[in-house]
Amino acid sequence: MLFGKRFIILVLAGTIPALLSLIPGAGAYPVLVYNTLLLLFYAIDYSITPSPDEFEIRREMEKKFSLNVWNDVCLIVKNPAKAPLMISIRDSVPKSFETDKEIITFKAGAEESKTVLYKVKPKKRGEYSFLDLHFRYTGVLGLCVKSKIFNAAGKVKVYPNLEDMRNKNLIIASRKKLTVGLQKIRRLGIGTEFESIRDYTPADDYRHINWNVTAREGRLFVNQYEPERNRHIYLMIDASRVMAEEIGGISRLDYAVNTAFLVAETILYRGDNIGLIAFDNEIRRVVKTGKGMPHFQKLADSMYNIGVSEAAADYDEAFSTLQGTQSRRSLALLFTNPAGIEHAREIVTAWQNYAPGHKVIVLTIKNPVLIKEAGKRIDKPDDAFVKSAAIKLIDDRRRTFSVLEMSGIHVLESSPDSFVVDAVNRSLTAIGSRSF
Repeated sequence: MLFGKRFIILVLAGTIPALLSLIPGAGAYPVLVYNTLLLLFYAIDYSITPSPDEFEIRREMEKKFSLNVWNDVCLIVKNPAKAPLMISIRDSVPKSFETDKEIITFKAGAEESKTVLYKVKPKKRGEYSFLDLHFRYTGVLGLCVKSKIFNAAGKVKVYPNLEDMRNKNLIIASRKKLTVGLQKIRRLGIGTEFESIRDYTPADDYRHINWNVTAREGRLFVNQYEPERNRHIYLMIDASRVMAEEIGGISRLDYAVNTAFLVAETILYRGDNIGLIAFDNEIRRVVKTGKGMPHFQKLADSMYNIGVSEAAADYDEAFSTLQGTQSRRSLALLFTNPAGIEHAREIVTAWQNYAPGHKVIVLTIKNPVLIKEAGKRIDKPDDAFVKSAAIKLIDDRRRTFSVLEMSGIHVLESSPDSFVVDAVNRSLTAIGSRSF
């Protein structure tokens, strides 16, 4: 049982009858009468105000939220009283969510079903639970306060915000051309599916000249071919401890998963097959290659809650799973962070032992801090130490990549801002290449 603000104000106002009791002959009657009336009205308020059990309250929200954007949560409350009530609700928002309102306070009319909204912004991917609703309301007369905790458990899945990623990367693509890889393939005429006949350009392969049309028209024409469809591509996502490093407050794994979403969408839109293998020291997720938007949803449901592990990656198991799942030659896009020459050799050895028939591209992100420190001007002795350390780390990374490249594994290292665009382009180029 709690007291409303109005009750507290009236209690404080009781100092007036208390002062009156100091008048000779008045006695304690003013105070006694005042307090008796106050308690009586409190009891009346408590009795005419509905019990919390009479209220109907529920939470409605989408089953999937987007990462790092505001998502709506809807609370619906049915007021059973024949008078308006002031109501406050505090929801049990997951810890990694921001919210625009910790406590939602509103007035619900007599017997009104009131709908109120508040917003949350998830900061991490995954599945999260909304638990209890802490419900409190003031009595009809404003003297008492009643409360209850409603069990309103519900789960929500947080996905990367694909629409925002598309919009953001289209700005970059206006300069870099998001599908430059596909355009390059078409321009070179690489592929096996005939598409059309067009004018010859100096960049065209002379073997694709259409001599019949050329003879008839009196100028050079070439056959244009679409790249072969129905290729098989695997997203191999390393979720081990090397992916825990944060760049700009975002982990390498988050960059990888976000990019994998758009790579998958692009490849499926193009008509190829794509699958998933997520691993650390064990295989965490496997989705065999498939096509179409229903398959994209299957991939999304498997990727959205991949988390970083403290374990080291088992590349033997990863490439063995790739070979066992896909015996036909495929393109493996390995999202990882080669952390040294020995690490690179582990990747190479596992690939050569278990899946040498598959083409592998390692996709990783540059750390802008290293580049910045390596190019910094030296103003004090500490700067020289930091600069030399950064230069050494960059050189070590270059030598690590050379181990992969010389063994036949291609590497794409890109800055965080352009990683998505570069990864999509590299994937499309690789799909259309003759070596695949």
